[in-house]
Amino acid sequence: MRILSKKLIKEIEFEKRIEDICSFNNAKCEIKQGKILNIKDTNIAFIEPHRINISIKGKNILLLYFNKNNLFLYNRSIPINLDQLYKLLVELRGCL
Repeated sequence: MRILSKKLIKEIEFEKRIEDICSFNNAKCEIKQGKILNIKDTNIAFIEPHRINISIKGKNILLLYFNKNNLFLYNRSIPINLDQLYKLLVELRGCL
C-alpha cells in the first residue's frame, strides 16, 4: 500500500489576515500546511486541513481550515469567523 501526498492549496491573503489579527493582539501564530493523502490504486483519500496554532498569554488555540469559507476552532464541530476570532483573542488578552 502506497500513500501519495499532495499539498493542499493555501489561501495566502486569508492567512495574512489571521496573522494580522494575532499580531495586533500580541499572539504568536504558527501555520502548518495541509495535505491531501491518497492511497494508491484505491478511491480512498483523506484531507488533512491547514492548522493554525495560536499562543496568547500561556493559552493555546487550534484553528483548522480547508479554505477561507471553512474555519473551525479545535475541530469541525465549532465553526468560527474572523470577527469571532478577533473577539476571542481580545478577551483572552484581557482587554475587554
